[in-house]
Amino acid sequence: MLEAFVSQHTDLDIDFDFDTYLSYRRGRLEESLTRYFSQGEPALLWEAMAYSVLSAGKRLRAMLVFAAAEAVYKDCPLKASASGLDAIDAVMPLAAAIEMIHAMSLIHDDLPCLDNDDLRRGKPTNHKVYGEAMALLAGDGLLMLATESLIERTDRRVDRQNLLDVTRAMAHATGPSGMVGGQVKDMQFTGAEDSKFDIATVESIHAGKTGALIRFALWAPAKLLGASAEKCESLARLGEIIGLAFQITDDLLDVTGDATTLGKTPGKDEATQKATWVRAIGVDGARAKLKEMEAEGQNLIEQNSLDNATAPILRSLLSYSIHRDK
Repeated sequence: MLEAFVSQHTDLDIDFDFDTYLSYRRGRLEESLTRYFSQGEPALLWEAMAYSVLSAGKRLRAMLVFAAAEAVYKDCPLKASASGLDAIDAVMPLAAAIEMIHAMSLIHDDLPCLDNDDLRRGKPTNHKVYGEAMALLAGDGLLMLATESLIERTDRRVDRQNLLDVTRAMAHATGPSGMVGGQVKDMQFTGAEDSKFDIATVESIHAGKTGALIRFALWAPAKLLGASAEKCESLARLGEIIGLAFQITDDLLDVTGDATTLGKTPGKDEATQKATWVRAIGVDGARAKLKEMEAEGQNLIEQNSLDNATAPILRSLLSYSIHRDK
């Protein structure tokens, strides 16, 4: 938890401050990702992959990995048996792998055959810089590199069966039952009349497209570190809540945001008639749903002791997912 974070880094001289926490954790992540992409052949492919992975982003999924690891590590057998291995080092390859998968999904999502976007994270999209063919291959490369990195870079003191279970679950969250399947449903209902879909349809789309990887980001570190089944399931449910809330907020920002703040083109959902929460229940209905999800998430954290009073990391990440402006 954050007490250890502060005690190990006394130069920060802070009580819990969420922005400082995010900045420090992002710094460690960026250092690791930069090392992962320091070299490789073919050089142009690695350059294209790095362009999307190393561009500035919220890094929400990686932050969830770190927060979940800190929430369970103090009670995990690994802490006692793996002297010198801290929670963040233990799950860093997992966090990096998730960011690679997320970057892959953004590269492919932006292609002309899908959402046809020109702007991502305030920069030209990958295919605008490297061309459609290289962007497609960069996404493919990132997906495979994510699995390779998770297996090869995870510390040998981490239980191999837990690593295998997490690797399998990552494939499940990414593939036809998760993110890819959700994207297909999104395509199927894009352009549909309002009468052709309902809230259940929208929730099913986003449970796969957005929610599956966020759920995995909270469940996987607990599983990797050997946490109890109860802790793993509590964090998985929290991931479902945050994933749903994150997507509702995205749908709202597409209506209320601007390109400068968002770093991407607003109004795309309405222009292409995507099946969104705003279309299904309106702006006011979407905002009410967000309040409901936030309350459920806060209650889950409290009831399962996933945070503590001095370091409310998961509470802060839940709030951040809902109240962000980009």
